Amino acid sequence: MREPMRVESSYVLAAYGSSKSAVTMLTTQYAKTIPDVRFNAVDPGQTATEFTGHVGQTVEEGAEAAVRVATLGSATPTGTVTDRDGIPPW
Repeated sequence: MREPMRVESSYVLAAYGSSKSAVTMLTTQYAKTIPDVRFNAVDPGQTATEFTGHVGQTVEEGAEAAVRVATLGSATPTGTVTDRDGIPPW
């Protein structure tokens, strides 16, 4: 992702970036292949956990996007990737 305002843009992590791209593509392809099931990926953002050295937003803030998508009910889209701010512009 080449959004300078996003923390992910400051890291050079080939495997991480590649895996995020793969998840995005799988999400969209599954949504196209199985239209009766809603497939969405959620990016919690950099969240302060042991994995990140406790750097980033709170766990509650990291969970906001997942909770929002999980509770949309019949309004849930399919084939999207979303974060706290909604669907990224990429």
